[in-house]
This record gives sequence, C-alpha cells and structure tokens, in this order.
Amino acid sequence: MKIAITILISVFAACASKPAEQVAFPTTCKAEDDKRYVQFSGYITDGGSVFCSNTGGRMECGFELTEKSDGGAKINVDIAQGSGSNSVEKFEGSYKKEDIKIHDKSGGLVKLGDKIQVKGKMNALPDGSHCFFTVDEIEKQ
Repeated sequence: MKIAITILISVFAACASKPAEQVAFPTTCKAEDDKRYVQFSGYITDGGSVFCSNTGGRMECGFELTEKSDGGAKINVDIAQGSGSNSVEKFEGSYKKEDIKIHDKSGGLVKLGDKIQVKGKMNALPDGSHCFFTVDEIEKQ
C-alpha cells in the first residue's frame, strides 16, 4: 500500500509542472512559434490599462511583459483571474496600480514592475504579425 501511494504521489508531482522550453525574451513574432510551450523572463506592467475577458474558456486579464525594466521589446501576456497561485485577483474597472494583486506559483504577491519568469503557451497569428502569451505559471525573480 505504501508503495502504491508513493508511486501515485510521484506521478502527480511529475504532472504538476509541465516542462517548458527556456527561450530568450521574444523580440519578434513568428508563425512557427504558435502553440509552443515555453518560459522566459521579463518585467510585468499594465501597459497603460488592463482588460479582463473570458474569450478562451477562462477569465483572463491582459498585461504586458517587457524585456527590460525600462521598456524594450514587449509581449502581451494573459493571466487567469482568481485568488490562488498563478492568477490575478479581480479588481474593479477603475483601478490604481497598487490595487492589482498578481500571485506567483507559491501564492506570493508580484507587483507591477517586478521581474518574473512566465511559463505557458505562445500564440501567434498565422502571418506572424502579432503574438500573445497564455500564462500557466509565474515565478518572481
């Protein structure tokens, strides 16, 4: 019985964190990047505003990740709305930057401007003109 439980726990632990390919910050968008499961680091910002919607089956809020703390290349990242790890807490339509509460994979708070590593699925338009990223995991760096 102990062996079966140990094996079951090991299987669940292995499935808990899907492996992702470590890549450099995406400075260009390529159609062949569509549906790649990757991870990279950047600085989280609200890009001037945050819009939340339920277009992909989960309520998500759109943020910007920038290559450098003072800007540079940027990519739109969609973070699930919720109250647990790897999510952003629901906030009112009119918000102040300090109202935004993003939780990393351990449940700790991430502030706008913090450097984070994101893991998830890259999404690219067929012509490579635009990319966005669906976040599964956030790790504060």
